[in-house]
Amino acid sequence: MSVPWAVFLSLVLASYVSPGPDTVMILRSSVGGRLVAMAAAAGALCSLTVHMLVSAVGLSALIVALPGSLTVLAILGAAYLAYLGIRALMESGRTRGRGGSPLTVGSEPVSDIHARRRAFRSTFVTNLTNPKVILFFVAVLPQFVDRSSSWPVAVQLGILGAADVLVGVVYLPILVLFGVKAFRNLGPRGLANLELGVGLLLLVFAGALVVDVVLG
Repeated sequence: MSVPWAVFLSLVLASYVSPGPDTVMILRSSVGGRLVAMAAAAGALCSLTVHMLVSAVGLSALIVALPGSLTVLAILGAAYLAYLGIRALMESGRTRGRGGSPLTVGSEPVSDIHARRRAFRSTFVTNLTNPKVILFFVAVLPQFVDRSSSWPVAVQLGILGAADVLVGVVYLPILVLFGVKAFRNLGPRGLANLELGVGLLLLVFAGALVVDVVLG
């Protein structure tokens, strides 16, 4: 199996570094501390692992082949991003009103365990329903398969997918550390502004998905 690893890994790293819903969710979660942010990163990595396994067994190609499947997935993904964006905007208003931590629901404090579970779930679902991530595993990974190799294509796709996940294992903790350091001293007003920015960004990402669907 001969793979231009430098090119492939550079492409994978670029996909991680480029701003997207996962990056926004992880940075937002870093306000809750390192463990909450790591839970968000773990959600993205677990979702990527699912994409890797699906790609290796060839189901992703089947999903793409089904008429309208990516359109449905894009609509679901956009709806979930819009839901998260609206929640962030509401949280921004509540934070401004109470002058406290964003890790609350109404007037009740959110436990660390609940915050970690919510962070994990948000990035897992966001990544899993992102058609661009599926297309990366379906359209990009096969370009690096060595057709002359005796290794089965499924095995090669599994190795490439595993390499993608490993890049995330290295990169995402760095993103978490950056987020925790950057946002740990935010006051109530700064937290409210962060939630406002996150909410608007998520709505922009949702709108971009809808535009992609409409324009085909």
